[in-house]
Amino acid sequence: MLKRGGGVAINILPVVMTAVNLLSGALYAKGLLFKEKAQLYGIALLFLVLLYNSPACLVLYWTMNNVFSLIKNCYLKIPFHKKNLVIKIALTALCAVLALYLATDTILDKRKRMLISLLCAAAALIPWCIPVFKKIAARLFRAPYHAKYEGTLFVLSLAAIWLLLGVALPASLIAASPQEFSYIDSYSSPLFFIGNTALQCAGVFLFWPLCLFFLFSEKIKKVFALCAVVFAAIMLCNAFLFPGNYGVLSIGLLFQNDVAPGRTETAFNLAVLAGVAAAAAALFFSRFRRVLTIAAGLCITALAGLQVFHIQKIQEEYRALSALHTNDALNVVKTTVEPILPLSKTGKNVVFIMFDRGHSSLIPFIFEEKLELYDEYSGFTYYPNTVSFHGHTSLGAPPLYGGYEYTPEEINKRGTVPLVQKHNEALTMLPLLFSENGFTVTVTDQPYANYNEKIDISIYDRYPQIQAHRTDSAYTDVWLKEHNMNFPSTSDMLKRNMFYYSVFRSSPVALRALVYGGGIWGSPISTRWLRDFLNAYSALDYLSALTRIETDDTNCFLLLTNNTTHERTFLQAPDYHPELTPTNLGTGPFKDRTTYHINAAALQRLGDWFSFLKAEGLYDNTRIIIVSDHGEAENFVNKSSLPFKLEQFNPLLMVKDFGASGAMQTNRAFMSNADAPFLAAQGIIPDEKMKNPFTGQAISRELKKEPLYIAVSGSLHLSKKTATRFLLDRKRDYSVHDDIFNEANWQKVE
Repeated sequence: MLKRGGGVAINILPVVMTAVNLLSGALYAKGLLFKEKAQLYGIALLFLVLLYNSPACLVLYWTMNNVFSLIKNCYLKIPFHKKNLVIKIALTALCAVLALYLATDTILDKRKRMLISLLCAAAALIPWCIPVFKKIAARLFRAPYHAKYEGTLFVLSLAAIWLLLGVALPASLIAASPQEFSYIDSYSSPLFFIGNTALQCAGVFLFWPLCLFFLFSEKIKKVFALCAVVFAAIMLCNAFLFPGNYGVLSIGLLFQNDVAPGRTETAFNLAVLAGVAAAAAALFFSRFRRVLTIAAGLCITALAGLQVFHIQKIQEEYRALSALHTNDALNVVKTTVEPILPLSKTGKNVVFIMFDRGHSSLIPFIFEEKLELYDEYSGFTYYPNTVSFHGHTSLGAPPLYGGYEYTPEEINKRGTVPLVQKHNEALTMLPLLFSENGFTVTVTDQPYANYNEKIDISIYDRYPQIQAHRTDSAYTDVWLKEHNMNFPSTSDMLKRNMFYYSVFRSSPVALRALVYGGGIWGSPISTRWLRDFLNAYSALDYLSALTRIETDDTNCFLLLTNNTTHERTFLQAPDYHPELTPTNLGTGPFKDRTTYHINAAALQRLGDWFSFLKAEGLYDNTRIIIVSDHGEAENFVNKSSLPFKLEQFNPLLMVKDFGASGAMQTNRAFMSNADAPFLAAQGIIPDEKMKNPFTGQAISRELKKEPLYIAVSGSLHLSKKTATRFLLDRKRDYSVHDDIFNEANWQKVE
């Protein structure tokens, strides 16, 4: 019912019903006498009067009945030879509308919407493709089977698929970072994972297809050969032309970025694949079909040659790592938890904690959800307005450990010194400075020492006064046993999921989210249960047990690095073990984001340690610096139109000084993580001795410039150990001053 001004009401359904009846009457009365037409129109108007005030359900039923009758009669009047065309158009329109609706629907998640909408779009094409398929099938079955051609082409196509998925894609993945895949559980060489994936793919893409091929008739063999050619062409195209930009891939095969494609990318990919498939099929039937055999042979040769290069690189990195591993500098697994971190009860303690990828903007939300943290972090000052000099560890960590001399811009000024040497200097500067000034020094888990992916504490071998330990992964087995947890090992997950990774890379972009499954990779055991997370989390959970209390007047300096905030993991019970639940996570606005979970876990475990320090009388005489090399590549809180994620350049910085107490304060002064070394040493190390042991430069904030040069460019692969400069692009880099959350304060360097 529609009401108009003045209180007049109009019943819409009877009017619609009458319009449909009049339209039907016009169709039925075509060619009839005026008297007969008048009767039809009169009956339609009569029903308007009779049913005007009838219940809506009755009128709706009558209206829809007339609509279906109208459609049926319209279809019957279409000439017979055009009926199929009308059906095709109608089905295509229906599927297209449904696909468009599902693509924009907000009830289903993005991955399911994309999959269902793609299936509907594919269904819309089926009526038009059936005649084409009939012609292909007729030609396929009519032509004689040539074993020398179809059989050879089938085998070559399978070999290309096997080499791509079983060897090439795993090898290229491992070659990007061979050390990360070395010495995993009981497997030392990363080549094992390539061999394991090659065997899996041999069964799926060689053995069983060949068995089926020889079981069927010659006509079916031709179908097999055609399908193998088309699939090989599509997989190669996806792997090399559409690699995707999914960000950093962790050792647990979790991507940094979302893998769901955009509509433009999906449409372009499908169009290219359709063209490739059509071209392959056309060549298969043409007189130039020998080209396919030659192309398959060339692909196999090229893939094999590329793997020789990859395997050689993997072996070189593995041999370099093996020397350190033999000296027990990399792989230390503990069976008990013994105190290794000395803190003085009567002297001064300085604790410097680096959380890799610790996220600053989530701090207020985590503290508000777990109010006990305010008491545990008493005396701390939180600096939200802090900037890092790069968005990744390789360039972002040196200034954190070494101060302003080790920002990317300053490092490049020493252009004759290898980058790896300058990186090691930064990691060693504070330990050496404090040890030279009478402190007992202990360090753990420094990142990328000697530009190794694995933790390498051998850089401290020349300094016997510095005690270095690896805690990351050392206590994982102890922790699992203590908490009665059965945990799939990293090697077990890699042995299974590397196969799925290859399938992912060779699949159309529209199907990759389905293969990836949010990190589950088609398994009920989620790879979010990364052992990497527990490797770091267990060390953090055992901090109290790892602390050794010194009762003499010694001073102690601890430099601790921890990756709990780096490994993205959901910790919400009951989906995951309650022992890992950092808080109930029931009220935070970011409770569905892994970054929130891992940062909450790190802060809570560190808060437990602070409570222990207070109970043991170690808190007031301890200065604590909590800092990160960079943040997460997200804008959870601070939305930005800058061409990079602002919060990735906003590291965590929290400081507690000697004797500080009271509720945690927030200070919005402009800071950088290169301030951390000065904050750690000021007032403890005499001014005349506050110098970098390697360069002799004063450790201060004099080099701090406003605006600061922030390297958005300059990513570096750690295998380039002879490089002396970061490859900075001043056209991409920015400078910033005062308030980093004010976009007007960010300016391009050039």
